[in-house]
Amino acid sequence: MTSAYTLSRDGWNVTVLDRFDKVGSGASLGNGRQLSYSHTNALGSPGIVRQLPDLLLGNGGAFRMTLRGGQGYYEWLARFLGQSTPWAFRRNTLAVLNLARKSQHAMEKLLTCHPIEFDRRKAGKLVVFHDPKEVEAASPILKAKRAAGLRQMLLSSTEVTELEPALAHSSEAIAGALYAPDDESGDCHKFCDGLMELLEHSFGAQFRGRAQVTGIERRRDQVEVELASGETLGCDLAVVACGHAANSVLAPLGHCLPIQAMKGYSFTAPLGNAAPRVSVTNNRRRLVFTHCGDRMLVAGIAEMGKIDDQVDPVRLRSMIESAHAALPEAAVYSEADNGWAGLRPMTPDSQPIIGMLEPGIAVNAGHGMLGWTLAMGSAERLGEAVEASA
Repeated sequence: MTSAYTLSRDGWNVTVLDRFDKVGSGASLGNGRQLSYSHTNALGSPGIVRQLPDLLLGNGGAFRMTLRGGQGYYEWLARFLGQSTPWAFRRNTLAVLNLARKSQHAMEKLLTCHPIEFDRRKAGKLVVFHDPKEVEAASPILKAKRAAGLRQMLLSSTEVTELEPALAHSSEAIAGALYAPDDESGDCHKFCDGLMELLEHSFGAQFRGRAQVTGIERRRDQVEVELASGETLGCDLAVVACGHAANSVLAPLGHCLPIQAMKGYSFTAPLGNAAPRVSVTNNRRRLVFTHCGDRMLVAGIAEMGKIDDQVDPVRLRSMIESAHAALPEAAVYSEADNGWAGLRPMTPDSQPIIGMLEPGIAVNAGHGMLGWTLAMGSAERLGEAVEASA
């Protein structure tokens, strides 16, 4: 959607094709709702390498890796391990941070011009640690981020509960936390819906739902997009921005992007007696807690190589129990909904793939767990690439 906005703003006549009835109904529907401009740490790290045997055996708790993935999975894993050195982790984290800051600025500019309503909250974000070793391990990359201009600070356990009193109800002792006052939250699905309305009314863009793209071909001086209905649409530029499914469209053209699906879950429940106002990430349990109106949204679980988006009741129950164990008063967990599952498009270096693939065909995909955070900046980068290729 942000790609459509940037191109429309830059003078293109845009048509959005979506396999769903409404925009933002895929991975945007049940994500963590956090605009985590500070928490850009790459997935590949020395710590992940040390955990790899447990992850592959299914003993990693919230994070698991399967031995059987989709096409190109083993090559992806090999590249991922190559991106898990200390040097690569630092480089990739700072590269994503740079894009996140670009995204933050672009979002502010958009909302200044067009005040889209999406339950936006500027409450900041806490990444909570329960082990002093986690606090120590966070220090080097924190220094690098702050040197790059990020506002983020390391808090003691006392400072954490002073900032967010609800965390005094944590069932696990808090060793410290990273606090980013400029991080935000909001309903990504509402944002997509509002942005599409803006595009239709102010820029003349069109939306076509239930438009499953089955192929793209270059024909002489234009690009042809083939739909499952049998219809063919001609255009000057086709932008593939369909997350983990990008290769299903691009592979016939000879483009095999290093993207694999990582399954994630979320659920919501009524607010509890001690619901945090600040967005919270529990580093140990890999859970995020986001205050959304009168409900608490909890997102987490990472299953690398899973290619279905069905909710596994066992995994969902495990996640609800883990959230209750972490912050028992944050929500009324007994009234949790039926949950949601979606697929995040992961690259080995945690950096999205953005730009022109060939004349008339561009891509904006591979944002992993930060699609909502990086959306506006990625669209700006795409627009720059399109303009440079003209």
